[in-house]
Amino acid sequence: MGQRIKNNFNKRFGGRIRIVYAPKISAAEKQLLNEKLCKAMIQVLSGILGREPTQRELLGLDDISQCKLKKNK
Repeated sequence: MGQRIKNNFNKRFGGRIRIVYAPKISAAEKQLLNEKLCKAMIQVLSGILGREPTQRELLGLDDISQCKLKKNK
């Protein structure tokens, strides 16, 4: 990211977004957390794009910054 983008991000969200990982978890708990994280990522991208993201967008192969976003009315 460019410096201007980082500054804008920090102004809007600085100090309010934190990621905390559990120190040690079982394999089943890890799988459950991974599934929840994937669903959350899909929901965030769906909200941004206004549609379900494609597999290529989820994997980071397609640039979503070039997508046309649906405007909420």
